Amino acid sequence: MATIIVGIDEAGYGPTLGPLCVGCAAFRIEDDAAGTDLWKILKAAVCREPGRGGATPKSGRIAIADSKQLKLANSVKTTKPTVHLERGVLTFLHAMDRAVHGAVTPSFITTDTMLFERLGAAFGDHPCYGGACRPVPEAVTEGEVRIGASKLAGAMQKNGVSLLRLACRAVPERAFNDVVRSTGSKAETTAVAIVEHMRHAWDAWSETTAAAGDGARLGIVCDRLGGRMCYAPLLERAIPGAAVEIVEETDLRSRYIVTDGPRRAGVAFLTEGESGHMPIALASMAAKLTRELAMARFNRYWAGVGLEKGVVELRPTAGYSQDAQRWMVDASTLLTADDRAGLVRIA
Repeated sequence: MATIIVGIDEAGYGPTLGPLCVGCAAFRIEDDAAGTDLWKILKAAVCREPGRGGATPKSGRIAIADSKQLKLANSVKTTKPTVHLERGVLTFLHAMDRAVHGAVTPSFITTDTMLFERLGAAFGDHPCYGGACRPVPEAVTEGEVRIGASKLAGAMQKNGVSLLRLACRAVPERAFNDVVRSTGSKAETTAVAIVEHMRHAWDAWSETTAAAGDGARLGIVCDRLGGRMCYAPLLERAIPGAAVEIVEETDLRSRYIVTDGPRRAGVAFLTEGESGHMPIALASMAAKLTRELAMARFNRYWAGVGLEKGVVELRPTAGYSQDAQRWMVDASTLLTADDRAGLVRIA
């Protein structure tokens, strides 16, 4: 029987500055008789461990893992800290193109704007996220991505696997604050994006569970939202009118079955889900790369404003609490009240 697995994960929930990004990766496995471990199924092309210092593993395989494990320290000088994220996300997008269009693919992603558009990420209207496009990838070559994509596409075709979707929903700072104010809950900021991804998955693929001659099962796996254990209300919001059956709600996982007539999906919220499900790991990578590129735009914009106004050195920030406070002090003469309202999170 075929299985469709949708993985969802976030990057940027904790920072004070920058967008929250929630990624989604959906795969179809035509014959799940041998299981659904995509690291095992696609072992000829992917692995869990990256090469040292940003290099491709000697095997030539693409590292897919939790983005926190793949993102190099910002202090690394020999390559871009996002090298593994670039390699993984772009290779999968390009392999998906090859599967749809053949060996001659549509235009290669060469800028951050193209990548944002491809993933469906938008950051609101503040000018710090606009401006000129920047080259993508920065740390790997187009040839390297194309070679990796060819190898990956071959492994997917051989094993009956297809990538159906790789996307990222960004929650800009102003929208983030609006959700916190209206709900009184910071966790709802992530829930908003998760609901959108789940609704898309349900609308796109839940009917396959009832299609004659298809019988594909739909499973949605998501990294847990902090310490939350009960997700039935979130699922009822994501899929209005569907029945939500609680299978289990424990310290490690919360599992549900969602049904609406013949349409059906299994949904699980897991602790450290990115270590057990490759779709969650790839979603994490897409979210993290999107946020890193957004923060690069943020820092370039404010560095330029600083130079114009005599602040010669405005060191970049990743947006996390302590360094964000440092940055806001350094940039205090540059920020208007509207800038602060639109760019600084309240929770």
